Amino acid sequence: MTQHGKYETKILVLDDERLIRLAVCARLKSAGYGSVSVGTVQEAVSILKVHHRSFSAIISDIMMGDMDGFVFRDIVRGIDESIPFFFMTALDPEEGSGFLKKILVDPMSYYLPKSAGTDVLMKRLQRVVGARRIQHFVENQVQEQKKSLALAAHVQRSMLSPRAQIGTRGFYVTWWRPHESVSGDLYEAISLPGGKMLFVLGDIQGHGTNAALVMMAVQAFLRQMVEANLRDARSITPEIVANGLHAFFRTNFAEVSYMTALICIHSPPSPDGAEPEEVSYITCGAPDLVVIDPVAQYIVPVNPDRRGGLPIGMIPDTEYSTADTVVFKLPRGMVCAAVTDGLLDISRDGEGSEKIPRDLLKRLGFEVLGDACALGSLVAAPYKFAKACVEFGYNKFNDDVTVMLFGARWCLDGVYEATTPLSPALVDAAARDMAAWCAARGWADELSGRLQLVLGEVLMNVYDHGFDDLQRSKDVVGVRLRRAGDNAELTVWDCGRPAPSMKVAAGVTSTAFEIVNKGMSDHGRGRLMVRQLCSGIQRQRFGALNETVFYIPWNNAEEGVQTA
Repeated sequence: MTQHGKYETKILVLDDERLIRLAVCARLKSAGYGSVSVGTVQEAVSILKVHHRSFSAIISDIMMGDMDGFVFRDIVRGIDESIPFFFMTALDPEEGSGFLKKILVDPMSYYLPKSAGTDVLMKRLQRVVGARRIQHFVENQVQEQKKSLALAAHVQRSMLSPRAQIGTRGFYVTWWRPHESVSGDLYEAISLPGGKMLFVLGDIQGHGTNAALVMMAVQAFLRQMVEANLRDARSITPEIVANGLHAFFRTNFAEVSYMTALICIHSPPSPDGAEPEEVSYITCGAPDLVVIDPVAQYIVPVNPDRRGGLPIGMIPDTEYSTADTVVFKLPRGMVCAAVTDGLLDISRDGEGSEKIPRDLLKRLGFEVLGDACALGSLVAAPYKFAKACVEFGYNKFNDDVTVMLFGARWCLDGVYEATTPLSPALVDAAARDMAAWCAARGWADELSGRLQLVLGEVLMNVYDHGFDDLQRSKDVVGVRLRRAGDNAELTVWDCGRPAPSMKVAAGVTSTAFEIVNKGMSDHGRGRLMVRQLCSGIQRQRFGALNETVFYIPWNNAEEGVQTA
């Protein structure tokens, strides 16, 4: 191998004739190109395997002693699919050898007769290498933009409230889907005195980076405004929050942006049942709040007078009052649903000309909520609803979409439900809490112990392998436990990576499975302990949500894991 000069643009020259290599490299040097010359294909391949990104083009002969240039090109294409390839040859294209056709079958290959001289080579090389340099620049810019957007998406998600929370008196669950990497939709869930919750669902005008920046500024202001008034809960009402946000928009984004919003305060029923559940809300240009009876599959009319106001920040003199606010009391078992209008824009096509019918949205919502309530948890309901839309062919999301479900906590007899933040410090506490629930209901100590071990191991597995450091900081895991026949059925929901946390394919005792296990950490995917404690493991994915169900035998039976 001979290297000629240190230049930004470097060319690999392959020819089995030393004088030709010297001549070509000398001409490249005079034209401002660096070069590396080799006399065999083996040398060229060895260099390219390690340094192919260092070269801007390859100049090669066709007829060489150890291998022809076309075989060499095939090898190179397995290393770099697009590096320009110049064939310099003394062969005559009129001789019928068909080599010209072989050259042109590759779009990044070029033919140059040796008789044409190096000046012609330099002109073609300059044009092709220049185009490749521009292509690389554009690709690098795109990659940098993707990295920046990925970081912005992480930052934005970290500013959102946790995606689900099961409290002692109330709950909420969300599904937040950006149209692009970042979103102009925001949702906030802020605890107020007396067990109340403030929910804000907003949709900034437009989508993409600009809307996302406004969204994050609005979030920061909203939290500051609420925190400053927490001592006097009477100063936090839907219309007061709306007026504060409107003033913020007019001061900072006048004539530039506005926001549709639904602002709601949820008051759960008192522990003794003396005070019923109450909701007060104002809609500012956003879709109205929907209150659903999931058992009767009925929408409760709560705003017959169509109260509400204009979008926040749109008109300078807008003022929101109690006349715009809806207040109502609810019986037990109702579910409140708030959505951004991106949900209504889901369609079969990218242009949005065939949007999902409202009747189908309602039917799918009833079915998903009914099934979720029957099984004792709504944590996965928004994700299952989104997947149902996709399965009906409505898979084009033409805008940011956010869905929030909330209401008073209701518990089915014999069903345990909880959410826990992804934190190693809280894993043991979450597992102990579930075991205590089992003990309080008279479940066998051995069964409670096995359940505690499985949940602790699974949660640590999700923490270790489901997320990177940026993602796990704000995510939560949903848990449901109930008896299902001869098994305790433990369901875990997480939004980690789609790769399964436990091996659930056939042949779980195979050598391949054990090799996979060996590469995992102590709290690792496919942990043998979990397999031995479970009679079966099932796994599904609903968009970004993983649902893993572990079946632990009710009686102490030594059964190997069955898969589905």
